[in-house]
Amino acid sequence: MSHVQGALHIVANNTLTYTHGPHPVETLPSPADQFGHKNEIQAQPSWAEIAPKLETPAVKERVADLLSRYPHGQGALLEVLWIAQDAIGWLPNEAIRWAADVCSCSPAHAFGVSTFYTMYKHVPTGRFLLQFCRNICCHLKGAPGILEYVLKSLNIKSGGTTPDGLFTVVEVECLAACGNAPAMLVNDDFATDVENGELVMKPGICLTEERVDKILQWCYAREEKFKVEPSREVLGGVVKGHGGHPGAPAATAKPQVADYAPPSPVLGVNAVAGDAGVTVTWKGAPEFTALSVEKLSESSWTVVGTPGVRDKQFVDASGKAGDEYRMISVSGTRTAKPSASAVAKLPPAPPAASTSEKKAG
Repeated sequence: MSHVQGALHIVANNTLTYTHGPHPVETLPSPADQFGHKNEIQAQPSWAEIAPKLETPAVKERVADLLSRYPHGQGALLEVLWIAQDAIGWLPNEAIRWAADVCSCSPAHAFGVSTFYTMYKHVPTGRFLLQFCRNICCHLKGAPGILEYVLKSLNIKSGGTTPDGLFTVVEVECLAACGNAPAMLVNDDFATDVENGELVMKPGICLTEERVDKILQWCYAREEKFKVEPSREVLGGVVKGHGGHPGAPAATAKPQVADYAPPSPVLGVNAVAGDAGVTVTWKGAPEFTALSVEKLSESSWTVVGTPGVRDKQFVDASGKAGDEYRMISVSGTRTAKPSASAVAKLPPAPPAASTSEKKAG
């Protein structure tokens, strides 16, 4: 036990001391505080205040058309929430409750959905919501400097709104515009420049301080021209007259048949003639449940074998050079189109022996 006791003594003698006095723990700002995604407690409007914006013929028509597209109303929840936000400008609690009632789901579920996606706003924002990507591509290409320039120009902090209610600036994750890094969104539009009075994002054109100034000036000019932002189809244009989902009243759509998506065909079919007949090889997919080998006889294809789905080759004992083969795969009840055909060929002749090999023999 002496070696063990010695080890214990060594450990016990390693005491930690603070030679510079106590070290207080410093709490860093949370991500919400750093990136402006922390919402203060928001005063909530009553149903009476928002009802005039949601109980309009136009909103009712859009919602009814959306609901007809889904067998269950809950399937339209994301889009109904989006319509509510478009009508009000953000999503107060009563609007979420309205969307839940419209889609026949619980308010708790609708609230969970609306707080999961960052596209839904739970506080009022400025007329122009400037969203700056802070992900790696934009970060490496100078996004922090661009963001700092914008915040200094507008005299606000990240996540804040200008006193005139015109701009709100937030940092977001990837905008899927890495080729234009650093990039931003102005409301729902990509913008890295202004051309001919329109926001644009052309291939390879990224944000610079000069282009940011042009975009801000475009926003100011638009506020002068349109005191209220013109309405637009936020869902990208709802196609009406579709008749609804299969089974809906007056619907003409039919459910997809079971074999609407055929399995992949057999690939790489090859046929080599030899003394034992013709050996057919191929490449198959793991979802195959049956295979068949067909041979062209005069003008029709005849099944000559049904190898297992795990087999790699099939030998047609009656085959000879010049015969043509193809394969058919089946997955469950679905049948694939025939593979490309292969004509049986003789194997390549072995290379001729060299002069030195002949002498050695």
